[in-house]
Amino acid sequence: MKIMFVRPKPSEKTIGLQHLMIVEPLELEVLATLVEKDHNVEIYDMILEKKSLESIISKSKPDIVCFTGYITHIPSIIESCTKTKKISPNITTIVGGVHIEKYPEDIDNKAVDYRVVRNATRTFPLLIDHLNGKGNLPAGVLSKNEIINERELPPYDFFVPIPNRSYTKKYRKKYFYVFHQKVALLKTSFGCPFKCNFCFCREITGGNYYERPINVVMEEIESISEKEIYIVDDDFLLNPARIKDFIKELKSRGLDKRFLVYGRADFIVNNPDLISSFKDVGLRTIIVGLESFKDMDLDGFNKKTSTLINMKALEILNKNKVDCYAAVIISPDWDKSDFKKAGDVMEELGIKFINLQPLTPLKGINMQYDESKLVIDRKDFARWDLAHVAVQPEKMTLVDFYKNILNLYKRIVLNPVNFISHLKYPLLMQIKMIKGLNRVQKQYRKIIREVS
Repeated sequence: MKIMFVRPKPSEKTIGLQHLMIVEPLELEVLATLVEKDHNVEIYDMILEKKSLESIISKSKPDIVCFTGYITHIPSIIESCTKTKKISPNITTIVGGVHIEKYPEDIDNKAVDYRVVRNATRTFPLLIDHLNGKGNLPAGVLSKNEIINERELPPYDFFVPIPNRSYTKKYRKKYFYVFHQKVALLKTSFGCPFKCNFCFCREITGGNYYERPINVVMEEIESISEKEIYIVDDDFLLNPARIKDFIKELKSRGLDKRFLVYGRADFIVNNPDLISSFKDVGLRTIIVGLESFKDMDLDGFNKKTSTLINMKALEILNKNKVDCYAAVIISPDWDKSDFKKAGDVMEELGIKFINLQPLTPLKGINMQYDESKLVIDRKDFARWDLAHVAVQPEKMTLVDFYKNILNLYKRIVLNPVNFISHLKYPLLMQIKMIKGLNRVQKQYRKIIREVS
């Protein structure tokens, strides 16, 4: 059979991560690899593709079209499935992704034939066999109008093969993450053992945490042609012994790569020597969830850290010349003084790039909040992007809240001192970042006009 895998383009409503990062559709590369032996497979990335989906499908004439995405992609996936069915009702449509796995009812649509809701790497090949006349519909797959029955789902399985990245060859030169040019993705673990109550990560894996063996991880790194690697684990810096093994294996195999990883501030503070050793073998940037500059907020998030730990972590990163992309949660109870204090602290700590995330109570997170305070409808999926304000601010109007977010971005990211530090990056990446930031600013200004 001919199987087409498609990553849809985000909705225009979604505030644009695609302006600041476009990375490979790793999940589609994995699934394509699992069925490539017996079927003709191809991947289309509609974020970068110049042709329309209709023209691609009409020319390719696939038997099956598969779509994946996050909660924000639900409208785009439904629209894409509808377009596919209009071209040929006989094409089978399959959808998946982390939100669909947990809440498949959100995409139960007449244009969607099957939804993969558990263990895609095990389930998807069995579904393809079923559609090819071999075997029954596997557990972990829902047809139209079916709902999840947890008792009938298989236990979580975190098997993943080394993906064949050649299917995205024509796009790979355009994949980047902020200042990381031509970047590849690597997944070395699934889930997170911590219990921060604002985070959806534990929901995705049912509270389980699983690490791939380091020797397998190294085999995959050896298969990656790009020098820049973004390790997309929910938290890569967890187990000091595993990080030591990772560093040791990089050295023994003579692998020359540069790494962008997620890591907690407390790990950095507790393991400064490891950060230094990792820097020596290619650590370039750590995305650190600082979350807040108020201990009360951190306690409320069940973060198990403190503002002092955050400050010490930045001191260690600055000392080792490791870049920090800081993630900060903006609580609904922030007032103007909180925004000012956050900016003051970030400047004091030397933070040069930030992701400001208004507190976003996604379905399923373990956080107490008042549903009546939501300012985004639950069905307006494209706006649940961790960038729109989802909860009514308590101490200022929605308009002023958005204005303060935008001004804080400008204060840090567009700070002339920080821009000077960005000169170490390739000129192309600097230009791309400026363009991307301008596009995001335009989106925020448009939202401010809409809510005024």
